[in-house]
Amino acid sequence: MNYSIESINKIVFESTFESKPVVIRIGNGLLPQKLEMTLYGLEKNAKQTMYLEAQDAFGLRDERNFHTLKKDVFPDKEMIKVGNIIEAEVENNDKDSKYTFAKICKINNNDVIIDLNHPLAGHKIIFKVHILDINE
Repeated sequence: MNYSIESINKIVFESTFESKPVVIRIGNGLLPQKLEMTLYGLEKNAKQTMYLEAQDAFGLRDERNFHTLKKDVFPDKEMIKVGNIIEAEVENNDKDSKYTFAKICKINNNDVIIDLNHPLAGHKIIFKVHILDINE
């Protein structure tokens, strides 16, 4: 399938329409679950454009996803710049860790404030798909 995710203002965040199509398996994590749900029932050659509210796409912004870290936990001090996207290891409630992306929001002396919200959290999006083939 080909797909694109863009803002209501038509800023394209991600698209496969001008490149190689992707093969997805529902539940494989390539697309967020809420976006996968919009694919159910589509048939080969189907095209669909969905306008999704923030909570139905990448979720609402959650202030609990802002964290303060000390500068000394960063292996490379050159990476500590406002606006930089870094990879961070985070622990979930089950004490399992995973890697995710975080945005550096603010630097206060020795403290670095990062945002673990998805970059599209809180944004309405347009999700376009073209189903090229279906393998059961």
